[in-house]
Amino acid sequence: MSQELAGQDYVVKPARSLVNPLNFLLATRDTGYKTTALVMAELIDNSIQAGAVNVGVEVSSGGDSRMPVEIAVTDDGEGMDADTLAVALTFGGTSRFNDRSSLGRYGMGLPNGTLSRSRRVEVYTWRGPKCLRSVLDLDQITARGEDALPCVQAVARPHGITSENGTLVRLLRCDRVEYRRPSALAKKLEGELGRIYRHFLTSGLRLTINGREVSACDPLFLLDGSAWTGGRQFGDTLAYRVPTPSGKGGIFVRFSELPVDRWHDLPVEEKKARGITSAPCISVVRAGREIDRGWFFMGGKRRENYDDWWRCEISFEPVLDELFGITNSKQAISPGSELLDMLGPDLEPIARALNNRVRRQFEMVRSVVPLGAAEKQAGRVDSALPPMPPRRDAIPEGVEQILAASQRRKTAGAGPYQIVVTDLPDTQAFDIVVRDEQLWLLLNSRHPLYRDLYGPLAMSESPRDQDVAKQIALTVLAAARAEVSTWPRAGRVSGRRFRQTWADVLATFMNE
Repeated sequence: MSQELAGQDYVVKPARSLVNPLNFLLATRDTGYKTTALVMAELIDNSIQAGAVNVGVEVSSGGDSRMPVEIAVTDDGEGMDADTLAVALTFGGTSRFNDRSSLGRYGMGLPNGTLSRSRRVEVYTWRGPKCLRSVLDLDQITARGEDALPCVQAVARPHGITSENGTLVRLLRCDRVEYRRPSALAKKLEGELGRIYRHFLTSGLRLTINGREVSACDPLFLLDGSAWTGGRQFGDTLAYRVPTPSGKGGIFVRFSELPVDRWHDLPVEEKKARGITSAPCISVVRAGREIDRGWFFMGGKRRENYDDWWRCEISFEPVLDELFGITNSKQAISPGSELLDMLGPDLEPIARALNNRVRRQFEMVRSVVPLGAAEKQAGRVDSALPPMPPRRDAIPEGVEQILAASQRRKTAGAGPYQIVVTDLPDTQAFDIVVRDEQLWLLLNSRHPLYRDLYGPLAMSESPRDQDVAKQIALTVLAAARAEVSTWPRAGRVSGRRFRQTWADVLATFMNE
């Protein structure tokens, strides 16, 4: 006893419970799970850690018109014994508390997540023929003033269960889901969970929603088995080893760029459906599953429309949770200055380089619009000219892939003229290839004819400039067509010599 209290009257009050159960449960409903998919992710995390290979989510109609949705998550994991189930719905009730080896860590996800969306949670678990059940009912606790969970009960297996072992979690009286129609919620879950668990789905996990198998959805468009592929990894994967009190943890960063040349003209709705536009381009992955996405570690670079066309994935190990600012809800990162200073100087320059690459690709796409118009206009009147000689020229060295890619993009009914922009291995302004009665005009992107005359006009947003660019393309195409017409008499070599001399003289004049 301190001297100040000595000789004074004071009251010693009896110890009180650290937590007011009802108020705590009501408060935890407002933890802040951003979507129902992130609540489902808490349950699926548990299933994966229990060794489940098959996880099924069922979204159905509830019996209350005010709360018209019920959700069930079933897995074929190892199931739980009575002691484990007894604490499964308590906060912090886990045998893996602070485990940094996998997805779960705190034992908060099951009660915390489910109560954020529903007022009653039932957990069934079975090992062989024996099935157990535990319940957390918010309304029952409120009405009776209870401060403890009901006892674990032995019950019959729920209808339709076929796995030897497993667990079923039912969310009843769902009063805080985003959609009132089960079909709308199921569709939303399919897209989000396909992205969140993409690495697991391409590595053997089978996830279904209302019986429909969920496909992996890779925002980098790199994973084999993803709903959409076609991205190209940009550069090597960056790897960082970060010391912590528990040992070193790894951070791995990779970038991808999307094929502007093939996808730029997709319909707006299809771009959105594939996740090309209107989607965050940086994904943060913890222990193999996505935990956040947005715009991170980019320093002073602000996001632009061109940034829709590249992606970044930042993966880290759970031992680095504090560095990334992970909370018990595992749905967002909050990086501090140490992490920002570590990644920002590397990632920002790469993002700027990718932005510039996308910008140049869109300029290139815009530059070929007048070429297509020139191809069509020339093709409409080609029958009025003498036929081209039947030839199958060798493709100039260095442009085989460019020509092959261009041929793949052409339809079966393509006209007699095709114009391709490429880097020719010499100083010609253009080259000519005749194959199967088609004339291919190869414009040298490094020659002043393209670089300083055609290119700026073609990339302009002015319709008049675009039309002038088309006329220039027609002029060059006419020169190529005229040269081809002389080959049977004068020979190709003499035509090429004249063209080379003309290109050199033009370059000299334009570069003066």
